Amino acid sequence: MRLPSQAEILAEAQRALRESGRVALGHIVRTEGSTPGKVGWRLLIREDGSTYGNLGGGAFEAIVQTDGKVMMACAVPVAEIKRYYFTETAVRGEPTGMVCGGLAEVFLEVLMAKPLLVVCGGGPVGQAIAQHGALCDFENLVVEDREEFRDPDLFPAETKFCAVDREYSGEFMADFAHRELFVAIVTRCWETDRAALLGVARQTIPNLRYLGLMGSQRKIDRVRDEVETDGVDLKALNLQAPIGLPIGAETPSEIAISILAQVIRSRGTAEEEAS
Repeated sequence: MRLPSQAEILAEAQRALRESGRVALGHIVRTEGSTPGKVGWRLLIREDGSTYGNLGGGAFEAIVQTDGKVMMACAVPVAEIKRYYFTETAVRGEPTGMVCGGLAEVFLEVLMAKPLLVVCGGGPVGQAIAQHGALCDFENLVVEDREEFRDPDLFPAETKFCAVDREYSGEFMADFAHRELFVAIVTRCWETDRAALLGVARQTIPNLRYLGLMGSQRKIDRVRDEVETDGVDLKALNLQAPIGLPIGAETPSEIAISILAQVIRSRGTAEEEAS
């Protein structure tokens, strides 16, 4: 049996985090007596329950897998060292029902990706949102149909980009659909605002935490009418329009701050509801 290396485990964790936003990692840190797994063995547990790595298999590994899923379901997971006994009963720790007779201590933690800020529109306001979003520890995804506004020099390092057509017709959030998503629509005109809003609405996003649309009230009313005519229930999406908190913002940077303040408030509300 070949055990994945630490580098391979972490590479797979990074890939899983990109898709789902959180994974659990179990790491055997101490053993006594006869055990199926050894110190240093690791198991990565994805949100769907699938795993990568090995702790020794059997009931022990299945219990760690369940414990990892339970920990991932917590709004604010707390890492801990859990003790598992390879016996039918145990006074301290958790029995596995196995008969090896030893014990293993597993450091179990949840790795969490940064929340993903999806900026539809790479113009001056979109650039400012990405800059302030990076400072607020968000990961940025900029979605744009114009190549010149997907220039990495205009955005913080590590910003991701997605090219779309003017109708935002592709599944531009498919790779991140299970992440915690915060979407700001700040495109160049009402037609592309409408296209972006429809593009978001047609995708399945179970963890859409925020959706905001920039513009004057007249423009927002026009976009709302167009989108609702196409059958979209904007109440279900909890659209924030006009976008941002009313702080009298005028410059792109001020508008970005008002938007990030609203995004951060919505994130805090979601965490309170989950806890």
